[in-house]
Amino acid sequence: MGWAEQEFETIDLGDPRLNRRAVLLAERLGQKPGASIPGACENWAETAAAYRFLRNEQVS
Repeated sequence: MGWAEQEFETIDLGDPRLNRRAVLLAERLGQKPGASIPGACENWAETAAAYRFLRNEQVS
């Protein structure tokens, strides 16, 4: 279990996919704290998913 999984162990955004995305995004940004979202993500699909996550009304 990574640090983000431990940190977000009790997260409940109402959808398990959002929970997983939050953990993944935290891991990516934690690996490259000075990077932009596209710079921290591994590919365009992951970058697009990160932006969708941030636009989601269930995420604040």
